Amino acid sequence: MTKKSSLEIELAKEIAARKRAERSTQEFVAMINHELRTPLNGLLGSAELLATTALDEEQQTLLSNLTYSGEHLRHLINDMLDFSKISAGMMELIPCHFLWQDMRCMLEGVFATQAEEKDLTFEIIEQGSIPSAFIGDRERINQILRNLIGNAIKFTSQGSVSVKVGWDGDNLLVSVVDTGVGISQIAQQRVFTPFAQADRSARRNFEGTGLGLAICKSLLELMSGEISLCSELDRGSQFNVRIPLKVASESANPKRILSSKRSLRPLAELSILVVDDIRMNQVIINQMLKKLSISPDIANNGLEAIKACNDSQYDIVFMDCRMPEMDGFEATAYLREQAYTLPIIALTAGTTLEEREKCIQCGMNDILTKPYTAKDLKLMLEKWA
Repeated sequence: MTKKSSLEIELAKEIAARKRAERSTQEFVAMINHELRTPLNGLLGSAELLATTALDEEQQTLLSNLTYSGEHLRHLINDMLDFSKISAGMMELIPCHFLWQDMRCMLEGVFATQAEEKDLTFEIIEQGSIPSAFIGDRERINQILRNLIGNAIKFTSQGSVSVKVGWDGDNLLVSVVDTGVGISQIAQQRVFTPFAQADRSARRNFEGTGLGLAICKSLLELMSGEISLCSELDRGSQFNVRIPLKVASESANPKRILSSKRSLRPLAELSILVVDDIRMNQVIINQMLKKLSISPDIANNGLEAIKACNDSQYDIVFMDCRMPEMDGFEATAYLREQAYTLPIIALTAGTTLEEREKCIQCGMNDILTKPYTAKDLKLMLEKWA
């Protein structure tokens, strides 16, 4: 009996140690997510604002280089953070209502120009009838399709890239077909392995971390979907994807109902409070709002935000989540306890479901994820104005 109790104690200790290690890993990933996305918000936001100023030809070239490098860095950081979340068991799906036509237009808008620049034929072919609306994780489905189509264009120097889309009653079927360099039989065996690439030498022609396809496979497994590959060296490749989705009613899209029935208040009339402890972020959002003829008030932490809300009436509060003195979660919860009813929008670099749920649970109305653009900010204002 004593021996059994001793084993049970040791087992309990081991389980507790594993839970602590898992929690530490999750906290580390969340911290790195915040620390990387915050300066990226400043970099891309500054480049976007600079693009609206008068620039000579040399300055425009330098800005284009800055923007390209910033966007490339964004994709690398996103891949690294997604891989870290998958490894830590933190990757979760966030289902929503979305329209297939919106997704198609987005893909055409992103890749038609890229293909044209390389003199490639690009087309999206619907094979049979496709439901107009679905319920699923739109952002992650976008991520999968953009990764596959982006790779197809990157590895194709002449010919075409075709995206064939079908529906079998429960699954969205997508095939991305290119006439590019192809993948050897040996390389195909490890193409979905993290950090694996067909050519990893210093003389390789194509950039990348080798994480994109591994992330796609992991996301599809979370969705109970699958991905497969057919390829022949120097002849091209075909990636086949199956994504289980629920069919939805097109009229159920709340954003479309909102935008069609609401009369928007002029943005310039809005009184806005921005709460953020980082000076760079304050400057970026302040300048973006000034482009809309809005001069916001600024608070540096949750305590200052509470005082500002008690002293003035704001139409919308943009609240950073991680701050010294008092963070955005505490400040929002306190304001809601004091019967503050006006919209509070989270400004966060956090992308995990846990952190997003924490934003809503403490009383925030919506989430603006860093790095955000002036267009993202304007859409959020129009939504809550």
